[in-house]
Amino acid sequence: MEATVSLIWLISGYIALGIKAWALSDVLKAPAEAFPFLNRQTKNIWLAITIGSILGHILFSPWGFTGVIGLIACSVYLADIRPKINEMTRR
Repeated sequence: MEATVSLIWLISGYIALGIKAWALSDVLKAPAEAFPFLNRQTKNIWLAITIGSILGHILFSPWGFTGVIGLIACSVYLADIRPKINEMTRR
């Protein structure tokens, strides 16, 4: 039973890392000119957030404070900012 729970936590940690990597790759592809028009943070700030979330995930823990906050931040980018940039740039 304990091994199954550990496996679930391990797999969910890799999924969380994948979400963070997806957010980072999308920020890298997005044009910097699109961010100011959304009245949101700049591309450099989103790069710092996504890179920081991946570093926090790797250095500390996927489910520690930095891991969860980083996952939330990357999810906000993917759910809120990314669709607006895609709509604006027609990607």
